[in-house]
Amino acid sequence: MNRTRVPFYFVLYLVVLIQLLAVIIERDSTELELQARLNEYATIQDSIISLYSRPILLDVQEETDWLISSKDSVHVLISISNLHTLEEKSGVQYYINPDDEGDYYNVFLDKKTGNGNFYFKTNKNGVYNFDVYCKLRRQLPRYLPDIIIDGIFAKVGTDYKATSDTVSFRIKAKHQQQSFDKPGRG
Repeated sequence: MNRTRVPFYFVLYLVVLIQLLAVIIERDSTELELQARLNEYATIQDSIISLYSRPILLDVQEETDWLISSKDSVHVLISISNLHTLEEKSGVQYYINPDDEGDYYNVFLDKKTGNGNFYFKTNKNGVYNFDVYCKLRRQLPRYLPDIIIDGIFAKVGTDYKATSDTVSFRIKAKHQQQSFDKPGRG
């Protein structure tokens, strides 16, 4: 009777040992999968950080010739690049530094593209120089998973503001030359 009990417990011991080994192997493979996924998230985070680290670039036509009329103003497009979300594009703030403070100018933001529409009006002939730059708060896309956003915030912080380069442009304004006939001509 003693001999029949020992093999049964031994077999039971082997079954438990095999089950424990299966759990350990499953745990190790799950840890490897988790580590691979975390590495993938870190790669995504680094690529997004490098994408958002690119400088904000402005592009403006360097020189504009404008014939002054009493009804019209001149329009200059300020193009912006390296914006990625609609929230960024709608939150751009443009700053203009003119050489001469006496004339009327304004910048209106196109919230869909982030571009600026610069309007200028004067009644005086001359060359008018302007410098433009912008500021904005960088905002990540909403569709990113929380684990990626949290990792990015851990690396660069939650309040990431960017300032563009400063671009100079000029407007050459002059009145239209009108030719008049000499008096007495028929």
